[in-house]
Amino acid sequence: MKRYLFFLREVRQSLLTDTSYSTVRACVVLLVFALLAINCGPPPQGQYYVPETAIKAAERNVPERAKQSEQVSLPESAVVRLEEQPYLRNAFKNAFREPIRASRTGLDDFYARTRGKVQHVTIISGASFDILKAFIAKGWAPIVMIQFQGRTPEILPVSDYNDQMKEVYLQNPTNFGKRRLSYEEFETAWSKNSRNKCVLITPQALNEVTVQNVLGKYLPTEAFQEISIRRR
Repeated sequence: MKRYLFFLREVRQSLLTDTSYSTVRACVVLLVFALLAINCGPPPQGQYYVPETAIKAAERNVPERAKQSEQVSLPESAVVRLEEQPYLRNAFKNAFREPIRASRTGLDDFYARTRGKVQHVTIISGASFDILKAFIAKGWAPIVMIQFQGRTPEILPVSDYNDQMKEVYLQNPTNFGKRRLSYEEFETAWSKNSRNKCVLITPQALNEVTVQNVLGKYLPTEAFQEISIRRR
């Protein structure tokens, strides 16, 4: 821009001079100014101007993974090793000294029987299968009441899930025996027998904020807004 202003001043000075030499000089200056304008292009449109095509090109070059860096998701599979959780095994030994009623209140009975025997117990209502998966991914085995075909309902922790196989495993904490169900079978039986409830027995105390923070690592907020938490 300074060069443009310099040549404009030269043109003005030439026009003010009443000689043929000045007229020729003014013409030369105008010609040079025109060539400079053609070569340099239009003046800049501002310090932060970026052409639209450059913006689109930059957006195309951003990796898809970077765009989704804040998107949460569940791992395709996860396992909780119950043999490494003796507090869970002890809770089952104490709770099942007497049979628990095979009814929709079975989990509530189990929760009540752990009083004075287990320090940190939480019962979650309004849960979904994805919420159970998130607990497993965290390392918490959600305890559910479920009925296997031809048998009375049982209360067992869910220890594994695998999206590729579409299978879930329930494990007995006292003898570590496992039972396998398809996702469809599990969801049908679980919602029928325990109304989408689960119990968590953990080494540390849980509260609403702790549970929501864990779920927020794996699920969008709207996926767990309807849950209710009762704890001891």
